[in-house]
Amino acid sequence: AERRGEAVAAYDWAKQWYPVYPLAMLDGNGPVPVKLLNQELVLWRDGTGAWRCTGGICPHRLAPLSQGRVTQSGKLMCRFHGWCFRGADGACVKVPMAEGDAEAEARLLETPRTSLAIYPTKVVKGLLFVWPHAESASEAAAAEPFMSEELEEAPEWNVVDAPASWRVWMEQTWDPSHAPFLHQFTLPFFAPENAKAMKPFEIEDLGHAGLRVRHGGYMHGNEGLQAQRVFGAPCCNNSTYKYPDGREVGFHFYFVPTELDRVRQITTSYFRPAPSGDDDPSQGGLKGNQLTVSRVVPRGRTISEVPKERTGLVAAVLSRVERRWPHVARVRRGIKVLKILRGRLGDQDNAVLSFQDAVGLPSVQRGDMR
Repeated sequence: AERRGEAVAAYDWAKQWYPVYPLAMLDGNGPVPVKLLNQELVLWRDGTGAWRCTGGICPHRLAPLSQGRVTQSGKLMCRFHGWCFRGADGACVKVPMAEGDAEAEARLLETPRTSLAIYPTKVVKGLLFVWPHAESASEAAAAEPFMSEELEEAPEWNVVDAPASWRVWMEQTWDPSHAPFLHQFTLPFFAPENAKAMKPFEIEDLGHAGLRVRHGGYMHGNEGLQAQRVFGAPCCNNSTYKYPDGREVGFHFYFVPTELDRVRQITTSYFRPAPSGDDDPSQGGLKGNQLTVSRVVPRGRTISEVPKERTGLVAAVLSRVERRWPHVARVRRGIKVLKILRGRLGDQDNAVLSFQDAVGLPSVQRGDMR
């Protein structure tokens, strides 16, 4: 890649910090399955009390380590045959069926071929981050995850596993102009007739660190808005809205690429009242939507997912049809999501973005769209 005529090193998506879970949502010692960049990983707390992230597939018979348990000595034990792994380096330290056989133990214990890949972890403001590149621990130690300085030390994190890819979700968070249309009636003044043309963004290129933009309002109800959006590579959008009376609200979004067409959204927010402490919009210059949105603080402590399909004869037949003709699945999914364009803001976003990802983009790639 090049920027301003200068060569720029390629961006390595694996050598980055990605948030995976708030500590408040991790019960006991695990193991907890997690997908990151389409890799099967597992989180668990070892005997030192540290949260580890290792490969999620046992090297013995390829069993899911997420179905195992953490022993009293702090080792990860596979449920299939009891192989045990150490957290510090992923080494296999016990094979029950080889005990007493010195030759077998020499061949199986603490050797590269029976060890798990171990990925660096770091906790920042109550959020557990993983570096999904096992061979670059020194680079991970020298890097810091992107995190807004405005957030308190242990904010309330909301987590949801959502359809659609990192690409469409990240693009959507840089598009405030959709709010009065897609989110009509969800908040006061969110209505098409209140939309107004935006002025061009002021853009600042931060190189591999990301991007910063500034913009104003996008509705007749928020002309005095001053907004800043920061893309903190690889997967964060930190958006701050300042209102005419000094009130400020910030939203911190992570869109973690878990699988090809899914992301884990991890979000929180902060709010600063007007210096006068007066919530009366007539005193602070706010009106309608500005006042309401500035009080919205997403909260949540459980992970939710898009509802799974019901099982049954019809579902089984459709499943077989879709395996044979994949385009049928894309069309079905597109029709389905268009039926849920009502409800909460996140539901509405999910509906459009999953359609865009599953139906719209493939149509462009096939040349069906002009």
